[in-house]
Amino acid sequence: MHPGHATHRNGRRRIAAPILASLITTALLPLPVITAAQDVPADGVVDAEPLPEPLRLENALSAVDALHPQVRRARAEREIAEQELAGTQAERDVTVNARLEARWVEPNDLAPDQSRNDSRAAIVARKLLSDFGQSSAREAAGTQRLEAAREMETLAHARHALHVMDRYFNVLLADLGFARDTEAMAAAFVTKERAEERAERGQVSDIEVFRLESEYQTLRVQRQRALQNQRRARDELAEALNRPGERIRTVLAPALPLDLPDLPDLDELMAELESANPTLAAERLQVEAAARGVDAARAQRRPRLYAEAETGYWNREFGGDRNPFAAGLVLEIPLYEGRRQDSRVGHAVAARQRAEADMGQTRIEVRNRLRELYHEAQALRMQRDEAEWRMDYRQLYIDRARYLYDIEDQADLGDSMVQQSAAAYFNAQTELELAMVYERLALLTGRRDLSPFRLAGTAMAESE
Repeated sequence: MHPGHATHRNGRRRIAAPILASLITTALLPLPVITAAQDVPADGVVDAEPLPEPLRLENALSAVDALHPQVRRARAEREIAEQELAGTQAERDVTVNARLEARWVEPNDLAPDQSRNDSRAAIVARKLLSDFGQSSAREAAGTQRLEAAREMETLAHARHALHVMDRYFNVLLADLGFARDTEAMAAAFVTKERAEERAERGQVSDIEVFRLESEYQTLRVQRQRALQNQRRARDELAEALNRPGERIRTVLAPALPLDLPDLPDLDELMAELESANPTLAAERLQVEAAARGVDAARAQRRPRLYAEAETGYWNREFGGDRNPFAAGLVLEIPLYEGRRQDSRVGHAVAARQRAEADMGQTRIEVRNRLRELYHEAQALRMQRDEAEWRMDYRQLYIDRARYLYDIEDQADLGDSMVQQSAAAYFNAQTELELAMVYERLALLTGRRDLSPFRLAGTAMAESE
């Protein structure tokens, strides 16, 4: 390739971002004026400060709301695991119970007290001293479940941040699509008007005028759909940010082209996946928790040793036979439970097998997902070159069209602008899709160096 061509390509890449910004500004003109954020009921939507204007990607990512339903469920699962572990640990706490008994008896003839009211009130304190490994096995299982829930909560944050980024990019593409369709409609309108003028002079047939009118109406509908897509994309971004009452006006694009690293070898990423993917890490914790659950189920046949203390009041006296205070050790030994123990162990074993199967299925899914994302990244990197050349060509073409328009040699400037807008849309679409693929690869593999916006440092993997 001639050196001048390379210089020209690099220059066109440097002007890609200004063109993109200009088109976005044009696309936003028909949008309604932004209104202040509305107060929302206490249903998980927080009353936060309005989003900045204009909105940048870093603003959107920093506004990711931990109370969004996609994140709240994971947090609730983590809190449930915490409380279940706390409940297991609390089994060793001292329990104090009041026991009140209203009793009527028929005393025997030798009893010194012939009254029939044998009611009593007692306070019993009890503490588990040892259950010979039962509670420790349950605590180990609960600890593993809690760690898995924490991993999944972090993963939910990561997935939601990626969801917000995807919605943000949808807004950018909707703006560019509106700019492209607006220019296409305007060019079709000018062409139709000129044809009507020439038809009045008998230079163009009526059927040609009808054809151009039909094309204009088609593009008019297409522009209306693009306008609706703009508004819908902004509403979806507001929902992703948990700001359903807020209107988003100006959204700024990141500098294009993006600075993306080279793709590592697929085999290298595949080898790292088993240890680096946090979804698999959470599944392994679940398998370990299920294994500890089997140990806990088997341990329930072991004895339990308690310390007990009791004090009370009896309505009938027996000449000192009633003790106002007693303390001692109690050893409870299970002797017969029917089929309950076998059922508990069988259930725990089945739960472990299910956890192992889930981990195996997740391993298959993340490997397939890695291959899919990797090959998509390769294809988009090639498409990136195509988009770059298309931008270069359209820029040169519109420069020539402007020259010919100025000397009135031919008047295809409108069509050239439409094609340039289409090229800008294709270029931005390629860049943003490639950015999303890189982010998903980074989250899937835990490779922060693959993340264009460094999201992999705060979250772990997307295996969906």
